[in-house]
Amino acid sequence: MNSTLSSLDDYQAWMTQLSEPDFDELVSVAQEFFDINRSLSNDHQTILDELLKYEDDSPVIRWQHYPADDVQDPDTGAMYYYHAHAADERPQDEHGHFHLFIRPEPSAQFSHVVGVSIDARGAVRSLFTTNRWVTDEYIRPAVDLVSMLPDAFVVNRARPSWLVSRWLMMLVRLCEPQIRRLLNARDESLGWTGDGELPVDVAEDRSKNVLSEEFIDIYAVLTLVQQVGLQRYSA
Repeated sequence: MNSTLSSLDDYQAWMTQLSEPDFDELVSVAQEFFDINRSLSNDHQTILDELLKYEDDSPVIRWQHYPADDVQDPDTGAMYYYHAHAADERPQDEHGHFHLFIRPEPSAQFSHVVGVSIDARGAVRSLFTTNRWVTDEYIRPAVDLVSMLPDAFVVNRARPSWLVSRWLMMLVRLCEPQIRRLLNARDESLGWTGDGELPVDVAEDRSKNVLSEEFIDIYAVLTLVQQVGLQRYSA
């Protein structure tokens, strides 16, 4: 079976298990995500244009964080930044990617929850996870991170763009089952059950970079949410 179709089947199965309030929230999230993208498109903009609107760099400088001081919510500790690798160090169709982080509390060490690969058109290309050394995170087991989703990734900041923060928040909520799969696959790739600390030789293994990745057709996801919503509300 086509992997995209299989992923959508899994997504539909996940939706059927949601309570009515949780499903209503998912529909609202899907609508907001769609509205943000439609608003950007109406102005011939993308999420990257919005993120980089105050930046002087064109094109973006490889490895530099955008924004330079990252974005962190003072109440949740959730954090993100965007950057791009050199052309020969990234997939041909990737412009760059966001790294998203969460914490069990604002003062705790941050953990990488998912990366969001963006293509040159500013569209979501894929979601992925990485090894500890990639972002210098405090790596937590998948089961711990999954238990914090989706509420741990809440970012209420006006700069560099409230719209970008909302876009990422809605994406995390829309793609919760995909992120769960990716985190579990990450631990499996590391050979880590989550019991005890991840061994240093594994956490710092430079041959282990991207540990799991799932290509995302976000508009197929939005369409599926709409279709299931119409069926559910008309029943």
